[in-house]
Amino acid sequence: MKKVILIIIVIIISGNILGAQECGPFCPVCSGSSDGSLLATGSFLFTSMYIPNGEEEQGLLNLRYGVFNWMDLGIGYSIKTKKLIWNARVQVLKENENGLLPGIILGTGSVQTGGSDQSVYINLTKSWEFSESFAMRITTGIASLVPELNKTYGIFGVTLSIAEKFSIFTNFDGENFHEGISWVLADWISISALLIESKNLAISVGIKWSSTKK
Repeated sequence: MKKVILIIIVIIISGNILGAQECGPFCPVCSGSSDGSLLATGSFLFTSMYIPNGEEEQGLLNLRYGVFNWMDLGIGYSIKTKKLIWNARVQVLKENENGLLPGIILGTGSVQTGGSDQSVYINLTKSWEFSESFAMRITTGIASLVPELNKTYGIFGVTLSIAEKFSIFTNFDGENFHEGISWVLADWISISALLIESKNLAISVGIKWSSTKK
């Protein structure tokens, strides 16, 4: 309990100091997986996103690292606004895959795709594996802008995974929907495309590697 309280305090304080931007807490483009799970300990994920007609931003670079099996951290750079960006996710409760208990993830970052807001959020996430080639994950939660923590909005996402190679997803950030597809070419590289606010095309490439020996 003390660990969770400390994490919340650090996230809120950090959110007031640093700017952030990402594509959403459970979007495969940002999380690096079709189910939005945290990165494995010792693994890196580098993503680059290009938004040709972005209203606030046209290019994002992000490097995320799995610090522990319950936490990953990221830092990046927004090209148009020339701001450092960062994000953090903490697995407060792990999902019971064979039961009804959902997973709980606490995070900070931007949940407004293509924007530059700093948010803190808490998400409930639950997955269902219908077969070896088809699975679904639903997430729902609450986010709040920093420092206006008295204002909250609902966030929601659905991801369908096919053969562990393709995923179709939609995210709602409290204001707009963002739809997309993701393709895992190999264990270390993926390509994604999405429509920001259902209208602006964005392309993302993700590269993974591990600092630990197998």
